[in-house]
Amino acid sequence: MKIFEFEYKCETSIIHKLDPRAKLVYVILFTVLTIYFTNPLILLLIFLSSVPMAILGKIVRKWLISIKSSLFFIIFIFLFNFIGIFWTTGKIIDTIIISIAMTIRFISLISIFSIFFLSTSPEDLMQSMIKLKIPYEYVLTFNMAIRFVPTLAREAQTIIDAQRSRGLEFEKGNIFQKVKKYIPILIPLIISSLRRAEVIADAMESRAFGASKTRSFLYTLTMSKKDFIFISICIITFTIFLFLRMFSYIQ
Repeated sequence: MKIFEFEYKCETSIIHKLDPRAKLVYVILFTVLTIYFTNPLILLLIFLSSVPMAILGKIVRKWLISIKSSLFFIIFIFLFNFIGIFWTTGKIIDTIIISIAMTIRFISLISIFSIFFLSTSPEDLMQSMIKLKIPYEYVLTFNMAIRFVPTLAREAQTIIDAQRSRGLEFEKGNIFQKVKKYIPILIPLIISSLRRAEVIADAMESRAFGASKTRSFLYTLTMSKKDFIFISICIITFTIFLFLRMFSYIQ
């Protein structure tokens, strides 16, 4: 369940202090670059560009955990692309290059989004989304989904430990037996999630959620000089990549 350690904690780093809207520009632009390019070297460069962000944000350990926890999906994406492309083209070199590119693309996306969520407060993100004129109901739903992922992960780990203490061995058996052994985990987790959702619905109703269309906040987010500098760096980097692509230096 370490993949769910991808949870925000308040820090005083430069990246944490950036406005969520500035970091959202970074996520959008670099995601577009990651999807747009197919050259493995360029995709690797895009991935490496997120390393300074993790260092400046003092989130290197959790950033590495989120990438390591995706190892199964990384291997699956490589093998899936390798088999599919080689079956179609029969060209081993091209198949390896494209498979590596798709794998690095996935790792880059994981890196970009984990840096964003690890360094951005859910409350600040919610306020910035409202300032972008997104309806409050959708913003709240998104914010609650982010918050519940680590909560459900901790609860799932508790259930796993409880089942292990009762003698359930998850590591033994073939793939079908292992999948079957996770049923005693999923059923309690689903029931617990439904109960939690019901409690939240009652709490929201008791607080007259939706009675007012305007929302107030304890403090208001404002863009500072460092936010505009960060956005400018992101736009310049994005433009350079596109400029090189237009002249066919990279693909």
